[in-house]
Amino acid sequence: MTSLQSQQQRNGGPVLVHVEFEVFGGVQGVHFAKYCKEMCDRFDLKGWTKPSAYGTVMGIIQGEKANVDEMAMWLQHQGSPGSRIEHCELRNWQILDRCDYRNFNVRF
Repeated sequence: MTSLQSQQQRNGGPVLVHVEFEVFGGVQGVHFAKYCKEMCDRFDLKGWTKPSAYGTVMGIIQGEKANVDEMAMWLQHQGSPGSRIEHCELRNWQILDRCDYRNFNVRF
């Protein structure tokens, strides 16, 4: 049994997680942040995303682990129409007691 599974059993509910992401490739100028927000809203995820000065898109996602995992797959493999994902770094995974954000926003 993984530590996340044992955490879920102790709490009696879904595990909340936090992850930071940065997506590399052709991800600016293709409405990546807008589609990212739509997907996060669909999965009831909290946090933010923004284009970086280095041509990447970065952000933080928080929510139920299963939904964060689905969003991580979208960030790594699908992205917005017209985007070209080279790779996605997912780092600083943490288990949360509660989310730090009320909703998901696009920052500039």
